[in-house]
Amino acid sequence: MVDQQVNAPAGARGPGTVRRSQEDRRAESDRRILASARRLIARKGSAGTTLAEIGLAAGYSRGLPSERYGSKQALLLELVARTEEAFQAQLAADLGHRTGLAAVEARIEAHLTGALRGAEGVRTLYLLTMESLTVAPELHARVADLARGYREGFAQHLTEARAAGEIDAGIDVQTCATVLLGAVRGLISQWLIDPGAIDIPTAKAALVSLVRKGTRP
Repeated sequence: MVDQQVNAPAGARGPGTVRRSQEDRRAESDRRILASARRLIARKGSAGTTLAEIGLAAGYSRGLPSERYGSKQALLLELVARTEEAFQAQLAADLGHRTGLAAVEARIEAHLTGALRGAEGVRTLYLLTMESLTVAPELHARVADLARGYREGFAQHLTEARAAGEIDAGIDVQTCATVLLGAVRGLISQWLIDPGAIDIPTAKAALVSLVRKGTRP
């Protein structure tokens, strides 16, 4: 039955089949365009990457990215959104039903091990974060939202840990969350700059140990 459908002449296919095929092709072209953008930006930043280059590297015309997204800014925002979706999916898997200090450790795991799982995506996101301060200010609000969300996630679980008596009652969870995120991002930045100098699993274990020792009642 599948073979009959594939081999049927276009006029014999129903409108639903044609529409599905169009949707599939668009989804595939979107995936390839964004993968191309991520690959090029990871190598030379967004300032050194053009929409035309992205289209050609994806195997399409020079004009398709512009036609699809309208502007470079829109494409970059979509790339950030897709990267964040992937991170949040992995974070949910790492967190499971954990709360409190176990959830704090799971968040550290998601950030640091996530860098190993998707180095290209992480490098792209960190480059875009830095560029949002200089050549791509239109991305600044979005990447600031991401950082705010990461801090709030740490703060939420630190609050749970404090309520459960897992950490000292006097801990300022907002400040602690800020320091934690800074430590995680600092480790990833060092690893991106000099991968051979940073062992992520060892650094992760050291950070978890510091959190436990520095916050215990």
